[in-house]
Amino acid sequence: MRRFFSTAFSVACLALILCTTASADLLESKGHITFLRVHDVGTGYGPPSDYLDVEVVVQLDSQPGKAFGFQLRNDNFRPARQGMLDLLRDAFSNNYPVLIDYNITPPKNNGVIIRVAVVKQ
Repeated sequence: MRRFFSTAFSVACLALILCTTASADLLESKGHITFLRVHDVGTGYGPPSDYLDVEVVVQLDSQPGKAFGFQLRNDNFRPARQGMLDLLRDAFSNNYPVLIDYNITPPKNNGVIIRVAVVKQ
């Protein structure tokens, strides 16, 4: 009987942890780039409580106080992420608006980009 209660307690604790863990929301924002930064691996961006482990960081005029980024590492994602960086550079140089999809965990202000599109008007 004691073993049952011990196992039941462990399962209940695990369920509580899983239910209270914050999940990232997938959001989309459109705007003009006001800040574009590329830096060395491991230097990241943001304060410890809202840190992004990324190499490319962008800010949009439509989302003041927020930053978005993605990793640019030698892995299977490199071709797509290099393409995203190229699109961001072109948009920044030509003042085109961009559309970004990103994951962000509330109530944080910094998110991880998963898609980039350039909107030519």
